[in-house]
Amino acid sequence: MSLPISRTELIALVAAMFACVAFSIDSMLPALPEMAAELSPDDANAVGMVLTIFVLGLGTGTFVTGPLSDAFGRKPVIIIGALLFIGASALAWRAPSLELVLLARFLQGLAAAAPRIVALAVLRDVFAGRAMAQVMSFVMMVFMIVPALAPLLGSFIINALGWHGIFLAFMIFMGLIAIWVSIRLPETLPVENRRPV
Repeated sequence: MSLPISRTELIALVAAMFACVAFSIDSMLPALPEMAAELSPDDANAVGMVLTIFVLGLGTGTFVTGPLSDAFGRKPVIIIGALLFIGASALAWRAPSLELVLLARFLQGLAAAAPRIVALAVLRDVFAGRAMAQVMSFVMMVFMIVPALAPLLGSFIINALGWHGIFLAFMIFMGLIAIWVSIRLPETLPVENRRPV
């Protein structure tokens, strides 16, 4: 398939979508003590649920986003997922209680499944065989590096803006991805190849 986006840019875009998921998990680690002190001072361990509930949402979203992208196309599902992720991040950013943060984190995970899962579908639409394996190796390399760097980046953000600032960073990161997708990523699933949910 001939695309108006270069192979290098497509790999970078997909890697960014993968990285956003890893960043959403691992950059939270330095925030946990501060969040526990503010949101659950009587049970410091309860705040660890912000990681678990995100992964639960991500797993749940995995079952939904693939079929939706097969029915409605790749690009709209990625953009809607990104916008929902931004909305959930805004909810967590302003949340006054742990319960509301946990709800927002579940919604974040649910929404993050769209760019994460549909990005793979985009690659399958465009590449096959050896080329697909090469592209996936680049993307997975980024996915492996981000968890190592995310806690450090998260600590810088938290030191500057407090634990609420990490959710602001999520909004900015996913907002940039949504803009990038909307401007540069063509639809890779033709209408005639779509399947009803």
